[in-house]
Amino acid sequence: MHLVFCYGTLRLGESNHSVIKGAALKESFCWTKGQLYDTQDGYPALVQNEEHKVYGEVYEVDDQLLERINILEGYQEGRDHNLYDRVIQEIKSAQWSFEAITYIMRNREERFIKIQGGDWIDYRKDKR
Repeated sequence: MHLVFCYGTLRLGESNHSVIKGAALKESFCWTKGQLYDTQDGYPALVQNEEHKVYGEVYEVDDQLLERINILEGYQEGRDHNLYDRVIQEIKSAQWSFEAITYIMRNREERFIKIQGGDWIDYRKDKR
């Protein structure tokens, strides 16, 4: 089993949540270090940054669900041209601190819009 930090479209109520149907929600409000961006393609990108927080949820997934997430994220182990790097990163909540798989954007593009506050769901609500 694997813990995965979900900060964008995999979160509950978001467009790709069905990809992880059957996963166990382990933490509904948690964060990690990073800066969140709107890619303007319908999904966010987490970029490594030590000064900001990105908010999300942590799910426990099996190997099959992890592979489904890898496909969604365009990640293939050992491939040079992945959109995201898959890393193990510290995740914190009010009660816990643990490590989880996190998908980090490799290259931030100029067109990306910084998401103040680091929460994809709040950002989308504010845009409406």
